[in-house]
Amino acid sequence: MQTDEAKVVNAKGGLFVNLPLTKPTGKIRVKRRSFFSEYGEPIAPRRVKLTQSCYVEWQIGYDLLVSPENAEKTSLKGLTFINYKGEKKYAYELSEIVFYAHRHGLIKDADIARCIADIRAVPDKNTFEETSSISRTNPKEVTINGLAFYEMNVSYPLFVHRFGQYEIFAEIMIREKQRAVGTQAMLYVCLPITAMNFSRQAIGRTMDAKECAEWRIGREEAALALELFRVFGMLSPKHRHDVMSILEMLFPETTR
Repeated sequence: MQTDEAKVVNAKGGLFVNLPLTKPTGKIRVKRRSFFSEYGEPIAPRRVKLTQSCYVEWQIGYDLLVSPENAEKTSLKGLTFINYKGEKKYAYELSEIVFYAHRHGLIKDADIARCIADIRAVPDKNTFEETSSISRTNPKEVTINGLAFYEMNVSYPLFVHRFGQYEIFAEIMIREKQRAVGTQAMLYVCLPITAMNFSRQAIGRTMDAKECAEWRIGREEAALALELFRVFGMLSPKHRHDVMSILEMLFPETTR
C-alpha cells in the first residue's frame, strides 16, 4: 500500500529510494516548469501526461521522533540521537541514504569529516533563518465588490542551489512557522523526472494508481546527499546542531 513516505532500500544490487508520485498534495509530488527560475506548477500525474519539463519535488527529511509508529518508517531504528530540543530521534531518509552510501563505498571517511567541518564553521548568525526575512509592500487602497480593502504583496525569500552540472536543485523557502512565532527555512530537493527509473516508459503517459519511481544512488547521488547535509546545516542553529549530531552518531569512528 502506498504512503506519502519515501522508502530507502539497501539491497545487494545497490542503493535506491522508492518515491511515491501520485499524491499531488504530499511531501513528494510531481511539478512542471521549463526553467529552474520559473514557479513550479503542481500537476496531477494520474490525469496529466508526464513530459520532459516535469520534475519531482521532495521535502526531504533527516530524522523522525522515536515512536512505535515511526520505527516502521526507517531502516535504522537501532540508531538514535538527541536533537536540539532534547528529543530522541531516529535517523531517516537523507540520513539513511548517506549511511548506506558510506557502506557501499560511495562516500569516504574524509568526505564526512570535511562535511562536518564545513557545517561547524557556519556561525549561528549566518544561517538562513537568521539572515532572511519575509517582506511585504506598503498597503494601497482598493475597492472590490463595493468594499474597501488594503492590498499588499507578501514576498517569501527563495534560494536555489544547483548540484554540480546536474539538473538537480535544492530550494530553500523562508516561510512563517505554522505553530510558533517566527520564520522557518524549508528545504526541497528537485529531481528531474528523467533521473527516475519507472517500471515502464514514463514520458508521454499518465501514471498508474499508487505508482512509484526509483531513484538509484550512485557516487554522484551520494555526493549530492552529503552536500544536502551541509545545506541543512546552513538553515538554522537548530538544524546545524541536529545534522552534526546525526553524522557523529552514524559515523563515530570518522568524527571522533
